[in-house]
Amino acid sequence: MFSPNSSLISDWARMREILTILAKHGLGEFLVRIKLPIRRIKHSDPSAQPQRYLSTPRRVRLAFEELGPTFIKLGQILATRADVFGEEWTEEFAHLQNNTHPLPITEIRDIIQAQLSQPLDTIFSHIEAQPIGSASIAQVHRATLTSDEQVAIKVKRPGIESTVTADLRILNHIAQLLESEIPESKRYYPVQMVQYFARSLEKETDLSAERRNMQHFARIYNQQQQIHIPQTYATYSNRQILVQEYIDDTLLKNLTLSSWSKQQRHNLAATLVDIILDMILQHGLFHADPHPGNILVRNDGRITLIDFGLIGRLSQQRHQEIITLIHALLERDQFALQYVLSNWAQGEPLNEDQLGSAVLEMLLNYEQLNSSQLRISQIINDITHIVREYGLTLPADLIILFKCLITLDGVIKQIDGDFELLNHAQTTVQNVLRHRFNTHTFWRHSKMQLHLLAQIIDTLPQNLLRLNKRIHHGQLPISLNIQHIDKLNNLLDKAVNRLTMGIVTAALIIGSSIVMCINAGPKIFDLPIFGLLGYLLAFSNSLWVIWSIWRSGRH
Repeated sequence: MFSPNSSLISDWARMREILTILAKHGLGEFLVRIKLPIRRIKHSDPSAQPQRYLSTPRRVRLAFEELGPTFIKLGQILATRADVFGEEWTEEFAHLQNNTHPLPITEIRDIIQAQLSQPLDTIFSHIEAQPIGSASIAQVHRATLTSDEQVAIKVKRPGIESTVTADLRILNHIAQLLESEIPESKRYYPVQMVQYFARSLEKETDLSAERRNMQHFARIYNQQQQIHIPQTYATYSNRQILVQEYIDDTLLKNLTLSSWSKQQRHNLAATLVDIILDMILQHGLFHADPHPGNILVRNDGRITLIDFGLIGRLSQQRHQEIITLIHALLERDQFALQYVLSNWAQGEPLNEDQLGSAVLEMLLNYEQLNSSQLRISQIINDITHIVREYGLTLPADLIILFKCLITLDGVIKQIDGDFELLNHAQTTVQNVLRHRFNTHTFWRHSKMQLHLLAQIIDTLPQNLLRLNKRIHHGQLPISLNIQHIDKLNNLLDKAVNRLTMGIVTAALIIGSSIVMCINAGPKIFDLPIFGLLGYLLAFSNSLWVIWSIWRSGRH
């Protein structure tokens, strides 16, 4: 049931706008099902009539585009959730387009000036009026510092942060309603999904966080010749603006690859794969959106990565699992692959035998393909298909990784259609495994484990003493997790409510009959008023009970 808290009351104008747009695109039935107050919304828009003939995924995609940056970003993330959505849904989400218009240069200059403590002319000798990039969160202009250094200024759109924050609060509320009103959605963890998305988007809208990301990657790769991370200017940067080195190279999306030789295209693809795999496998920290608009290429093949707003991070455990997964795919190791997937699976306990059979079938299908035909995107789709088929859900932190790998796979095929990504990755994986199992790494890991074990042994007597005292005083807590208890409670509440109304209705009929027989008190149409009112009230209660039973049966 919709019961707005104080933050949602302040967001009611935006909530009303969201509900209106969703209803306009024919999604009112969904809003009713999760008990949002759609009856207060006017959605009789003549332009919405043709929407009835579109598929539901198409209508959701059009609604998300109209709702703006937060929902577009959410849809782009959902496009990678093949474990949750069918192919028609993911294809529609993948086509989401940003329809924002560039801000005029006068407004851009005013925003920059408001963020700096000194006049613009003392910092920039020139700022180009035409943006070199424009997106839903920020736009970028080329500029020249008074020191003659060429820079790019990334300026966040005014008001975008408050809009995104309000949208995230509303999305979190909708996710909570989804879990409470549609119990079968719980296995997809919608609240957890929205919370993970919120953390990612909040970092993406903080340009100071992007600057720190760039500085971190610049320190890691400052000795490598094949990758460059633009220098940032901390003095002129904050949450709202980011000043960075301007790179006068060609965006990959604008590169005329047909004029390159086959060897040049192969080398470029190999360099890009080496960079992204090194980030993932060696550092567990990677650029999460390596599409052609974020990759600059110099004539000698050097790659510059830009736009570090969206960064993927892997925990130590997840990092090891990814290495094991890739190695298992290369070696066609069914049991190692099954082990990783069973670790990732969330939700109901899975049938290991059925999972093993599905993994074996997947690997047997790959036996019929040579390395050039086997694509990372196909493997990820097959894995998510297995997870979805068995009613499981992937952890949220893997979605950013899968999005990165699917994007990388598409870019590599665009550069060199014959490039064998998995074969090329084999050398990188072997190097990582050698480092993982060398004597120094093994000894350092063993020391850490021994230190943890010593801490456990040191506190064991005190913990046993506390446990003994609790048992002695009868204070040992026992926690029971009964599945679907909330659904059972809801059913009992409804049953008790109907029973109560039935008893009240019966009492009204009996009482009214007695009043009718006494034939006393004020009358209307020669019938006692109180008796007549009792009958009418009993009749309305009966209608309510019948309607309630019919409605619950329909749902």
